[in-house]
Order: sequence, then structure tokens, then C-alpha cells
Amino acid sequence: MTLVWTIAIVLSLLAILDLIVGVSNDAVNFLNSAIGSRVASRRTIYWIAGTGIILGAFFSTGMMEVARKGVIYPQNFYLTELMIIFLAVMIADVVLIDTYNTLGFPTSTTIAVVFELTGAALAIAAIKTNGSLSGKADLTDFINTGRVFLLFSGILVSIFLAFVTGALVQFISRVVFTFKYQGRFKLLFSITGAFAISAILFLILKKGLDASILWDYPVFAWFQEHSAAFFLIVFAATFFILFLMGFLFEMDIPRLVVLFGTFALALSFAANDLVNFIGIPLAGIESFKAYLTSGTSVSPDQYGLAFLSDDWLRNHGFKDGIYITFFLLSGIVMMLTIFFSRKARSVTETEVYLGRQSAGQEHFEPSQLSRTLVRNFLAGYKKTDKFLPGRLHRFISSRYERPDFQESKKQVDEVIYFDTLRATVNLVVASVLISLGTYLGFPLSTTFVVFMVAMGTSLADQAWGRESAVYRISGVLSILGGWFITACLGFLGAFLLTLFLWWGTWIAMIISLVLMGLYLHQSTRFHNKRRAEKEQFKKEVYNEIAENIGWMRNAGSETIRRMMLESSKIYLIVVQGLLDEDETKLLEIKEKTEGLQSRINGAKTEFFRTLSKMPEESQDSGQFFIQALDYLTELGNTLSSMVNPVYSHIKNQHKGLIDYQREDLITLLEDITSFFNFMVHLEKDKKFLMLPELIQRQESLFQVIESMRLKHIRKIRTGEGKTRINIIYMELLGETRNLITYSVNLVKSLRNFYQPES
Repeated sequence: MTLVWTIAIVLSLLAILDLIVGVSNDAVNFLNSAIGSRVASRRTIYWIAGTGIILGAFFSTGMMEVARKGVIYPQNFYLTELMIIFLAVMIADVVLIDTYNTLGFPTSTTIAVVFELTGAALAIAAIKTNGSLSGKADLTDFINTGRVFLLFSGILVSIFLAFVTGALVQFISRVVFTFKYQGRFKLLFSITGAFAISAILFLILKKGLDASILWDYPVFAWFQEHSAAFFLIVFAATFFILFLMGFLFEMDIPRLVVLFGTFALALSFAANDLVNFIGIPLAGIESFKAYLTSGTSVSPDQYGLAFLSDDWLRNHGFKDGIYITFFLLSGIVMMLTIFFSRKARSVTETEVYLGRQSAGQEHFEPSQLSRTLVRNFLAGYKKTDKFLPGRLHRFISSRYERPDFQESKKQVDEVIYFDTLRATVNLVVASVLISLGTYLGFPLSTTFVVFMVAMGTSLADQAWGRESAVYRISGVLSILGGWFITACLGFLGAFLLTLFLWWGTWIAMIISLVLMGLYLHQSTRFHNKRRAEKEQFKKEVYNEIAENIGWMRNAGSETIRRMMLESSKIYLIVVQGLLDEDETKLLEIKEKTEGLQSRINGAKTEFFRTLSKMPEESQDSGQFFIQALDYLTELGNTLSSMVNPVYSHIKNQHKGLIDYQREDLITLLEDITSFFNFMVHLEKDKKFLMLPELIQRQESLFQVIESMRLKHIRKIRTGEGKTRINIIYMELLGETRNLITYSVNLVKSLRNFYQPES
């Protein structure tokens, strides 16, 4: 009894955690279009979405039945068994979804919950049958396998359907409206906007929400009987309002549609997906409450839960003050999460970046599959293009001529990644597909539909050009693969955790909760650290971009100085890690080196994007800045060539440095530290008159390195040191020389940039 009490309390706390991590991941579903097109400030978008979330939470009572009886058959479990299932599912769900949030990956919370429930129920079923669970008859006594497979097959179909529908609708919309639609097509936009808003509202009220709770009101009862008339009335009223606002106030009609679509999709999300976060805790608390009020003397191990098969919550939940408060608090927690969750921003950025119109620094590395797909697509496109009539080809091409809206002079938080027309298509198509799927009883994942629609519209909008296609497709494939990994990990994690909790009871529960808490703490620290580095990079690269040489003199120079300083720190830690044979330190510095190379490439990309906007007289001086960036790139490559073999050597537990090698490296480390300190001081204060002294220090270090190389060669000739460390040692000396050379050349380039007459 005490165990069940405790689990009920823990489920209440886990409901809050799951709301936070779940909304952090799913917020991308209704925020990406509005944020990507910048129809309003972030805060305004959050308020609109938050209002929809809170309202939608009150319409989620019907969907809560899914957690009670949608995946498992509760009548075949006892209270203790079901509470352990729910606890295992919640712990697994919090850890799994938080992992995706930390990595900035959107995933499907619906898939996670369904397969976690399946895995946990299977574990208890195996225990109840003494491990003899086999055959369809036994399995279907505990798990609704038909619904699970229907959901999975429905998701597979929806991936293709959403992508193709999004691409087709976007292509038609772009051909009709073009990229230069601002201030034009007011009548046509009023008609299509009115149709979009009416369709979204109609489908949400018709079946997207559990609107049965409103049927007692005359207006909604009339709507159920006269659906077609309702649609026409809403269409006429919306058309009149949009047309009037477009002509009298010059309002951007697509912007209004995006804002309404954001509200509607947030409302639909809360109504349909809130069950993923609080459905299980609510079912657990309700089960425990029923046991307490039953007055039975039966222990929780023998108390049946057949009542969970009823639709009590659907019919009475909205009339119960406790449940109303529960839904209201859930809506408030979700709203606060989208305002303050940094992980939610990371997930949103991933999807927005995959769909952005412009090229730039990409978040994903190309895979062989993405290269193959792009190569085959280009080959197919060339063949198709030959059969396309020239007049039709020229017409379509003319509709895709676009202003350079993505090259915004605004702050980074206001960069427009795609226009309001694509944002409108994203929201309308996704909303209609989700509501239509619910109306037809076809199982859909909100995340799958919204993401694949966004990717389809990106493809149709030619956002995936030759410069970015392999990266974007690789990102899409990675996220699709991540969703299937979610299903596997959710199932396996909940299955094992359920067995652990069943056999370990109190001890297992405490251990699981403590480990979960530690994991959440570490993941948050990791995410904050990575976020801080990314924000610093954005600040350095974007904050002071201007159409003159001033950006390179200030923000650009500061960026290079920071990277020079970080390069020197990486080198010193690599050598020290080799001396100490510290594998952990070397792994950390290996990741830092990869991050440095990524930031250097990003800085070069943004510089070239800025260079074309500078006056002609500034571009001549910019060539020296390009040289500096090239040498900075070589510094990153040199560090990588140094770090990787050293890390592999220590990781494989090979022999460490010989005594004379250790002594020489310690001496060299001191000299290199002094050299880098002098170089950074020279560049920071622009004391380029001291450059000859820097070159003298360089020559002195070359002599030290050369003497160390000769000494090592003599040792080898005498038969000393026939281990792998000899290769590492010689490579380290060679790369050190390269590091010094590139560093001095970088400073020379900066000197020429600041003093071109020198």
C-alpha cells in the first residue's frame, strides 16, 4: 500500500517534468512557421501559441482515454502492476525526450508513449504468465496490438502523404503568387486566406477537438446539424474581414493567416497531444483514487481496474473542478515552457534551419545516402527538363524569381528564414491533415505531419539548392531515423525498467529516480554549455555585420583573436594530456577541436556573405582578412591532425612517452606558452612594430624543435624506443612547427589588413 501511495505522488511530480520536456520538443510543431517567417516578435508568437495551448487543454479529456485503454487492456492488470507500468513509462519518457531536446532533435512524443506503454505492459505480462508469454492469444489479452500496428503503419503512410501534399500545395501556391507578392493579390489572398482559416476552424471543431463537451450549448448543437452552412458563414465573414483589412489598412493577409494558424495548431496540439504528457499520471492517480474510495479490503496487488475501460473522463471530466484545475495548470506549465525553455528553442532551430531559404552553415554532415539521393534527383531532373516545353520552363522559372529577403540587416533573432506564403502553406496543410486524420480515425503523429509538410514545402520552394541539398536531406534522414530509434529505445527502456522496478520495488524506484535526476542535471549543463558557445559565435559573427570594413576591424578581428587563443589552449592541453596519459582530457579536447573547426568554417561562410555587400574600396583590404581566415583554417586542421592520433594512442593503452621525450616536451611546452602569449598580446594591442621580434621567437622555436628531432633520430639509431610513441612524438613535433608557422602568417595577414601600406 505504501509503495502505491509513493508511486501516485511521484507520478504527479513526473507529470510536471514530462510536460516540460514534452512541450520543449513538440513546441516546434506550432512555432516553426511563425518563427521562421518572423510574422511577429517571439514574445507575441509565444503569447498567441500559449493562449491556444491553454484553451486546447480543456478539450483533451477524450484523448486521455488513450492512456487508459488505447494501448493496453487495464482490466487484465491489478493496481500495483499498473502503477509500476505507469512509473516505468514516465521515467523512460522523461529521459528519452530530454535526450532529444538536448541534441536539438524533434521527435514524436506519441510514438514514445505508445511504445513505452507496449514495452512496460509486455514486461508485466511476461511476469504474470511466468515467462511463458507466447502466441497471439496471450499477447492480445494485455496489449492492443492491432492499434499499435495501425498507429505505426499510419505514421509510415503519413510521412509520404504529408511530404508530397506539402510539396504539391507549395508549388502551386508559389506559381500563383510568386516570391514578389507583397502588396499584391489582395482579392486572391482574401479568398485563399478565408478558405484556409475556415477549413482549419471547421475541421478542428468538427473532429479535431473532443467537442462533445460543447454539444449541450445551442450554438454547437446547431453546428453539428448544419456543418456546411457553418463553413459558408465562417468563410464569408472571414473573407470580408481579410478583404477589408487588406485594402483599408494594407495588412499582410498571409501574416494574419499564419498567426491564426499558429493559434489553431497550438490549440489542436494541446487537445490531441496533452495525453502524451499527463495522460499516464492522470490514469495512475485516478486508479489510486478509485481504490481509496472503494472501501475494499482487497490489497492493491489484487484490486482490478476494469473501470478504466469506461469513458468516465470523457463524459464527466469537464464537469469536475479538480480535473478542470488540472488541465488549466497543465496549460499554464506548457505556456511557461515555450517562453523559458532553451531546449525548446534548440529543437525549433533545427527544423527552421532545415527549411530555411538561404544557404549557410549547416547543422548536419552529408551522408552517402543523401549524396546518392541528390545525384539521382539531379540526373532525373535533367532528363525531365529536356522534355519540358521551353515556354512552360521559362514561365515557372519567372515565378521563382525572388527578392533577397533572407539577407536581412536585422539582428540575428529577426532573420527571415522563409516568407509568410510558405509559412501559411505549412500551417494550413499540417492543420488540415491532422484534423482530417482525426476526423477519419486515421492515426497520425503531429510531429511527423508538421515536420514532413515543412520539408515538402522547402523542397518545392527550391530551398534545397546545390549548395545545401546534401546537408538538408541528411538532416531529414537523421530525424526520420531518430523517430524509429525513439520507438525502439522507448520500448526496450520501459521493458527493462519495468522488470527492474518490479523486482527491486523501493530500492529500484529510488535508484531510478536519482539516476534520472542526475541525468537531467548533466544534460541541462551540457545543453547550456553548447548553447552558450553557439550564442557567443552568433554574437561574434552576426552582431556587428555592416556594409563597410568596420565589421572586419571590430567583430571579425575579435573573432579571429578568440580562435587564436583557443587554438593555443587546445595545443597546450593536447601536449599535457599526452604527458599525463589522460584519456578523458584528450576526448574533451578532441570535441573542442571539432567545434573550433566548425566555428572557423561558419565565420568564413558569413564573411563571404558579407563581403559582397561591402563598398569596392573596402573589398581590396578584405583580401588580407581572407588570408587570415585561411591561416586560421590551417590552424584548425593542424590541431585536428595532432589531436586525433594522440587520443587514439592513449585510448588504445599504448606505451607512453620515454623519459627524454617527456623532458623535452615539458621544455617545449614552456617555450610555446611564452610564444603564444606574446603573439596574442601583439595582435590585441596592434603592436605590429614588434613583428620582427615575433619572427625571431619563431626561428628560435624552430631550432629547438629541430634539435629535438635530431636527438630523437639518434636515439632510434641506437635502438632506443621501438614503440608506437616514436611516430606520435615525431608527428607532434612536425605539427607544432606547422602550428607556429600558420600562427605567424596569420598575424602578418592581419598586419597587412590594418596597415596595407606596410
